Amino acid sequence: MARKQLKSKLRLGYSLARSVHFTAQQFTLPLLERLVGQSVKDRPSVEIKNIKKSYTELYKLLKKDSDNIDKGLYPLEVLYPENLAKHALRYPKILVDGFHISRRRHERDAKEFNQEAREYLADLPEYYQRNFHYQSGGYLTEKSAELYEHQVEILFAGAADAMRRLIIPLAKDVFLNEGAGLRFLEVGAGTGRLTRFMKLAFPKAHITVLDLSEPYLKQARKNLVNFRGLDFVQGAAEELPFKEGHFDFVYSCFLFHELPAEVRDAAVLEGMRVLKPGGYYGLVDSVQKDEAKDLNWALEQFPKDFHEPFYKNYSLHPIENLLKDVGFLDLRKDTGFFSKAVLAQKPSIRS
Repeated sequence: MARKQLKSKLRLGYSLARSVHFTAQQFTLPLLERLVGQSVKDRPSVEIKNIKKSYTELYKLLKKDSDNIDKGLYPLEVLYPENLAKHALRYPKILVDGFHISRRRHERDAKEFNQEAREYLADLPEYYQRNFHYQSGGYLTEKSAELYEHQVEILFAGAADAMRRLIIPLAKDVFLNEGAGLRFLEVGAGTGRLTRFMKLAFPKAHITVLDLSEPYLKQARKNLVNFRGLDFVQGAAEELPFKEGHFDFVYSCFLFHELPAEVRDAAVLEGMRVLKPGGYYGLVDSVQKDEAKDLNWALEQFPKDFHEPFYKNYSLHPIENLLKDVGFLDLRKDTGFFSKAVLAQKPSIRS
């Protein structure tokens, strides 16, 4: 028992140290604001009590994540760090990109694309033709795909991975094996970060990895090269290129807050269509208004700082209501830090 408790403390200690590491990188961002001529005083100040509450919620999430490993819901491998040299060499690129992000934020320019990105624009829906988060290239360059996961961890103080993993315990409640014979579809999979965790938790499941961005899918292939049982498909959440009733589980991560309301509606209906009767639909995304009242201040500020034009509408319309309205049943939910996971079941065919 003592040995188990020691392992648990070491695991949580590692996650906390990782959070401190990314938080330290986060503190460099105000310096970049000064370099582009924007005074930090021009940005709204955050009350100390709100910072304390945020870090309390962060700790709770990391503790829950560590406990989930203890329970065997996913393996210790989810915490394995990437190559340290690769990580260190990427950070200077993030600082350079951070300078350009700060300039775009200062100028409120969310339509700046280089030649590589412009080549994709004509084939993409209008809502996608923007620099979400003011990041260089939007989701349409190889460089953006290379930096994205690291940038998100900086944004969320090293908690992004634990936030993504909130969906796995809910899935484990309904899929009671390693995924043998099951077909999963991850919609808006990006560079495949959650795909990796899902594959570690359900190693025998076949996962179709779908994203609208060709460069991000290319990066996902690289990131997941050591895993079998994966397909990579380019496509949109609102127009899935699959037949009806094909999948046992359809899920997404950090997708819905970046979709206009009508596209969110269409995405859920498409998810319902491609699910087998009795299959499950899940998502991880931001908490919505009043779900974590101590964090409401951050939900209001986030879309202003990071160019998230559809976020306010998302935050005001509970996703659970949308799932219920289209007919999903058996709703399950969990929250942690700035995120929540939701799982619901498609009705079975009645005899």
